[in-house]
Amino acid sequence: MFVKRSTVQGAVLSGLVLGSACMGFAQTGAPVQEQPTEVGPRTLEGDRTIQQQQQADRDRALAQEQAERDRAAAQDRAAGRPVVQERVVERRREGEVYVSGFGGFTWGHNFSGVEGQGTVGGQQFGGLDLKDSGVYGAKVGYFHPGRLNWLGLEVEGFNTNPHMEQGGGIPGTHLRVTTLAFNVIARTKVGCRKRDDERRRDDGRVAADGTVRGTDDRTDWSPLDENARCPLQLYAGVGPGIFFAETSNQFGRSTDNGRVGVNALAGAKYFLTRNFALYAEYKFNYAHFDFSQALGTTAGFAGDYKASHVVGGLAWHF
Repeated sequence: MFVKRSTVQGAVLSGLVLGSACMGFAQTGAPVQEQPTEVGPRTLEGDRTIQQQQQADRDRALAQEQAERDRAAAQDRAAGRPVVQERVVERRREGEVYVSGFGGFTWGHNFSGVEGQGTVGGQQFGGLDLKDSGVYGAKVGYFHPGRLNWLGLEVEGFNTNPHMEQGGGIPGTHLRVTTLAFNVIARTKVGCRKRDDERRRDDGRVAADGTVRGTDDRTDWSPLDENARCPLQLYAGVGPGIFFAETSNQFGRSTDNGRVGVNALAGAKYFLTRNFALYAEYKFNYAHFDFSQALGTTAGFAGDYKASHVVGGLAWHF
């Protein structure tokens, strides 16, 4: 059976056309794979741009918060409510040191409970009156800073000569007593005036727009300024005293050194300036002395020493 040549050629041509069409459709419908974008190295300019963008975001956030506060303040003013603006200021705390000298009068009480020592041991002599005398001395002290500025420590030394009067078979005896005392002091300030910075603050506390200012401008305030504001101060103190005593009479000299006793005081101080002050003070002393050779090399006496002192002085605070 013979097929016509023209028929075969037509069939082949139709197959080629159909195959080409199928291949074109397959290529058109296939997904196209994207090529990855090439990433270049980081640059200084790029980092700076990122930092600037972050800073701009922070600035916008702060500006938004401030705008909200301003709106709230405006609403409060419109409603007639006071608006308080406060600024916290760190203040430096300082201590206060002072030195002073004083002089005055010793009111000798007595030398009581006198008992013989040595060869006259056990013999009771009663009491001996002490004569009045002058007294002089000096002191240095420190008041704590801040809230404890009312509390201080003080060291003072003073000398007096309340001689013993004759009595009970004991001849008149010269007596010299030197005291080294360590005191704890508490003070209070009275009659205080309003501070200059408080006056300025109160005068300008309420602004024209109704704002109440709470700004504290006392960063340079010191305890010395408090002394000028509160010139009158009352104080009291107590502490141990170390007493050094010496007697002299017709039998010679006798000493008793390093005796521990009591020193108590109270006074008033008035500041003429922020540094200088005048003060008046009362002191009371008690100690037990043993003069083992006050009646000769083998005889003496012991007793209780009590004396009061009224002094005045000038103090320098810094």
